[in-house]
Amino acid sequence: MQLITWTLERSGPLNDGGGWYFQSVRPAVQNASSYYEVLDVLAQDVKIDGIFSDWPATVTYYANCMGL
Repeated sequence: MQLITWTLERSGPLNDGGGWYFQSVRPAVQNASSYYEVLDVLAQDVKIDGIFSDWPATVTYYANCMGL
């Protein structure tokens, strides 16, 4: 099964808990760098095939740094 997820930047700032979309991971969300931690778990552990993003700079930067 291929998994594609939607989206990282749809909610509020992560230092405020990230809003509704991040409610299930709120205890792990500390600040803006948490976007990359969440993205890394989705890519490396969950093995998603893609991610849609309202602000593609984050996922593009991650993909370039990780050689994806």
